[in-house]
Amino acid sequence: MILVTGSTGFVGRALMRALDYHNLDATGYTGRMNNPYALREQLDGIETVIHLASAEATGRARALQHVDIDGTQRLVEEAERTGINHIIYLSRIGANVNSLFPTLRTKATVEQILDRSSIPTTIIRSATIFGRDDRFLNTVGSLAFWNWPFVFLPAGGRALLQPIWVEDVVRCLVMVSDPLDLKGYRGRILTAAGEERFRYEEIVHIILNTTEMSRRPLAIRLQWVRLITRTFFGWRRRPPITTFFLDRLNAPEIADLDIVFRQFNFHPVPLRHQITYLRNPGLARYVFGKN
Repeated sequence: MILVTGSTGFVGRALMRALDYHNLDATGYTGRMNNPYALREQLDGIETVIHLASAEATGRARALQHVDIDGTQRLVEEAERTGINHIIYLSRIGANVNSLFPTLRTKATVEQILDRSSIPTTIIRSATIFGRDDRFLNTVGSLAFWNWPFVFLPAGGRALLQPIWVEDVVRCLVMVSDPLDLKGYRGRILTAAGEERFRYEEIVHIILNTTEMSRRPLAIRLQWVRLITRTFFGWRRRPPITTFFLDRLNAPEIADLDIVFRQFNFHPVPLRHQITYLRNPGLARYVFGKN
C-alpha cells in the first residue's frame, strides 16, 4: 500500500493515474502535513510513502517552513511509529542548505530530516517539470500573451535549464516504488532531468513558435521582475508567478544529459514533443485563473 502526499498537485495527479495504471494500491493523503493525528491515522497499513507535498506554489517562506520542513518532521515521526518500509521524496536539483534561495535550502533541509530517520529513503532530485497544467511553460506563455509587443527575459534569459516531462518524472517515481527494489534504488539520491539543455531565452522562443505569438525579446533586470511580481501577484494565495519561480533563473539546474538513461534505462521525451497544450485558448487567462 502506497500513501502519496501532495496527490492533488501537478505531479501528484499524474502519479496517481500512473499508479492506478500499474495496478499499484495507492491512496492520497488528505490532512495537513503538520498534523500528527491525521498522519498517524492515514499511515496505518501503509508500506511506502511517496512524499510530494510542498508549499512552493504559495511563494511564501513561512509556508515552506510549516508544510515542507515541519510537515516532513511530523511525517517521519509518525512513519517511524507505524513501521513504514520506504519513503520516496521528490526534491530539486541544486538542493543545498547553504543556498541563497529558499526553495533549495528547504529541499535540502527536508533531505536531511529524511536522511537522519531510521526509514530507508530514496530521493529524486528533479529539474523543472513541464506538462499540461504546469506552472512553468504555462506561466511564461501567458505572460508573453499579455506583455505584447514584448516578451521579457529576466537576467537576459541566460539561465540554463533541463526541463523534464511530468510523465517521465512519474515513470521514475513508479520504478523507485517497486517493493522488491530489483534495481537497488532504495537509499540512493537520483536525478531526473531532460536530455536537452536550454537557455531560458531558447525556451521562450520555443513557446512563441508553438503558440504562434510574435513578440520582441526584451532583457530586464531580475530585481525589477521581483518587484513587479510582488506588486501584482504577491497578494494572491497561489500566485501564477512568485519570487521562487524567478529563483530558477538564478540557479542553473543542470545534470549529465544521459542521467535518466543511466539511472532508469529510458530516454526522456524531448520538450518540443509534449507542449502542444500551450495552444489551448485558456493560456491567455492563466495568470488570472489560478487561485
